[in-house]
Amino acid sequence: MFFTRKCCVCRENLRDYAVKITFQDRDFIFFSRNIWIPEGARCCSGHLINNLLSKEAVVQIKPFSIRYQDLSSLYVPLILSKAQILFENGKKIFSFNDPRDLNDDEYCLLTSLSRDNFNDFIQIISSSTIRPSCNRSIRTAVGIYLCKLRLGISNRLLACMFQIADKRTVSRIINSTRQAIVKSFVPDNLGFGHVTREDVIGRHTTIIARELMCGGDSTDTAIIIIDGTYLYIQVK
Repeated sequence: MFFTRKCCVCRENLRDYAVKITFQDRDFIFFSRNIWIPEGARCCSGHLINNLLSKEAVVQIKPFSIRYQDLSSLYVPLILSKAQILFENGKKIFSFNDPRDLNDDEYCLLTSLSRDNFNDFIQIISSSTIRPSCNRSIRTAVGIYLCKLRLGISNRLLACMFQIADKRTVSRIINSTRQAIVKSFVPDNLGFGHVTREDVIGRHTTIIARELMCGGDSTDTAIIIIDGTYLYIQVK
């Protein structure tokens, strides 16, 4: 049992920046550590990474009392269902569902992004129309898409890696993820629309470019070089 006036991780007195333990962390600690954390328990914000307890915080949690908890008949099937989900996720070769499952090197190897960058990317994509389904979470969908780009492996192999039913399902996952990225990420990070003329001049114009193109005199000229080698042009 954890009282709300003390951090359930370090047992220090809570301060104004304390946060509630999420139900994901409470379930994870219950099934992995056999420690029951009641709803409403709080901890110091420094123990969190992307709103979830860090690995160090999970290890640091220790039980300090024993109590009896009455569970309703509706709650017991829910616990069993959550246990089954954790068990199924544990059998997967690769899983992005829990940010703690893979370390930073593994994230870079599979997606070319660090774990923190991947989590930030998920926050952006989650604001789009993409939704979790019975086949995969949003994190898994984005992870599969980035693995496809990074490794160039077949959809059949991706299905094997992430325990997806078949390659057609993987294809649908990749397509829906691509649409979400095009809608929520690309407009703010690619193309002429995501940057102003002032940004081009002040942040993306080198001294050498200014010397070559403007003789070094102009400081208010936007220099843009467009490579049309692979520009598609229909030829009749």
